[in-house]
Formats: sequence, structure tokens, C-alpha cells
Amino acid sequence: MNPPPQETALLDRARSRALAVGRATLSASLPALLAGAAACGPATPAQEPPQPSAGAASTAPAAAPTQPAPTAPAVDTALGGRLFDKFYGKEPPFAAFVPDSAKTQGVLDGQGGPSGNGTLKLGAGEALNNDAGHDYRLKNFFGWDLKGREGIYGPSAMAKGYAASRNLLAGRETQEELVALFTKGDREIPAYGDVLAAPEIEAMAAFVIGVRDGALPHPDQIFTIKPPAQGHYALLPGGDPARGKALIKERCASCHGDDGTKMLFDDGAYSLGSHARQKAYEDWFKILNGQPGSAMERQVHGSTGKEMAQEILDILAALCDRGAFPPGKATSKDVENGDGRCGAYLK
Repeated sequence: MNPPPQETALLDRARSRALAVGRATLSASLPALLAGAAACGPATPAQEPPQPSAGAASTAPAAAPTQPAPTAPAVDTALGGRLFDKFYGKEPPFAAFVPDSAKTQGVLDGQGGPSGNGTLKLGAGEALNNDAGHDYRLKNFFGWDLKGREGIYGPSAMAKGYAASRNLLAGRETQEELVALFTKGDREIPAYGDVLAAPEIEAMAAFVIGVRDGALPHPDQIFTIKPPAQGHYALLPGGDPARGKALIKERCASCHGDDGTKMLFDDGAYSLGSHARQKAYEDWFKILNGQPGSAMERQVHGSTGKEMAQEILDILAALCDRGAFPPGKATSKDVENGDGRCGAYLK
């Protein structure tokens, strides 16, 4: 039995309203349903990832980078240079060695060392007495230019009888070979392993290699050797006295004074200027490395041996000005006009 026409119309309108409400509800909930499907993953079973073909770049995440291995601290070549200059002094640990004095020949009056009397031994084990006056310093055996008899301590210049035949700047020894030489000694130089620790000997070897191979200034970039009558050496041209004077004001004046007379050397014999005008072959070494037993350390800041050499030459050229850097109360006679050691820098 069919409903009356009026009821049929009412039922049709109700169905239409319900269908509209259903569509609206489905439309509102669809984004949430899709989001939920994405979060849960596909309904189909997971597939094995495709394997890369031969030669194809891998898309797998890179492994976490490993931490670099720790590097050894850099060797202090300035300390090596100071030890090369003088390895003993009044302060520990160097006070343990006092060299036998050459002024009391035949009397062993030092202290420390393998025999306890201020002497050292050569490489073969025999005693190396100090009657010749070398004081066991590497500087004395090889000179301020590290060349031994071929350099400023050799027969063509100062003629030091204890100068070694080896030219440290002409060899090709490795760091390990120089460490072994300085540790064990040879027929001319003593075994420093009896009085110095391994790191100190390594620093001396690194200093020598730095000068030899150009990481540090080379003496041939600063002065040339001359006969004794010409003062043993002469500064090279190319120095900038004006720049050198500025460097002295910046790096030296706080200790030495603006004119270099605040501190005298060698028992009052020299001021900073008068010493440099007569012994620049030594002062280049002090500017580079510092003064053993004092607060003075390396005074050059260049990043290469050539740059540091230029700074040293500039400073030494400036110190050739007798008016700006006078002797002051120094007792030693200063250079005279025409002295060849400063050359054209002399004022």
C-alpha cells in the first residue's frame, strides 16, 4: 500500500536533508582521515627498498664524521734558539749545570753533568774539558750563523779554535737525525742528552731545521762575512731604518728605553745601539729567539722566514743611527765614521 502523496513529499524532503548533512560531514572529516592514513603508512605490505645499480651514487645517509686525531703541540723554535745560545743559567732546571771554567785550566770547578764537575762527554764517551773556552754551548761550536768553521767563527773571520767542522745549514739531516746528534754527540760536540730533556733537544733541532729550510730567517738574509780587518761581517742592503725605528718603539723600548740606553750589556760595555753596531751577527739571533735567562722572547712577528728576516734587518739598520741610539753611559768605544759593519746605514 503506497503512502498518500503528502507523506511521499515529506519523506523526499527528509531524505534530501539527510543526504546533504552526510555530504557535509564527509567533506569536513576527509582531511583528518587522509592525515591519519599518512601517519600510519600505507595499508599494503612494505616493499624492500630498491638496490642502487653498479656505479650509481649511494643515497644512504653519510656516516657521522669522525673526530680528527689530536695533533702534537708545535715545537717552540724560539726556545730551541735560546737553548742553542745557552742551555744553562741561574734558574732551575738549568742551574743544575755550571760549566767548568776555562779560566782555571787543569781544575774542574763546575758542577752537574755526567761527571758532576761541569764537564760533558763527546759521542764516544771521552771527557770534553773546557780548556779551550767553549763553555759547552752549541752556539760556540757552530757560531751565531750555525755554520761552524765555514761561518763567522771559522778561520776566515773570528777563528775560534773550537768551531766545529760541520755546517748545520749545509746538511740535510732530518729532525730525528739532528735530535740523535745533539743527544749522543759526536767527535766534536758533546752529548747534550746528559743535561737536557728530550723536548728541549727536539726544540733545538727544530730551530736548526727552521733556519736551514727557510721557515725562520737565514743569516745570509741579514749579513755577510768579512775579513777580520773589516769587522768580520757587514749588514746587507735592503733594510728600512724608518720601519725598524717604529718596530723598536713598538717592541723594544719598554725594556731598553726609547734610545736604547736604559739597559746596558756585557757589564756596562754596550748600549742597545752600540752593541748592534758592532755585533749585529749576534743581535740578529737575540731578536729572533730572545735572550736566555730573561723575559725577552721572539721579537719578530712575520709569518715566513723571509718576512722575519726583513724585520730583523730593518731593526739593525735603525740601530746604526748613533744619534737616535747613542752609547749613553756604556764604557766601550762606539764605531767611527766609515765603519763597514753598518755600511750605508751608519749615521
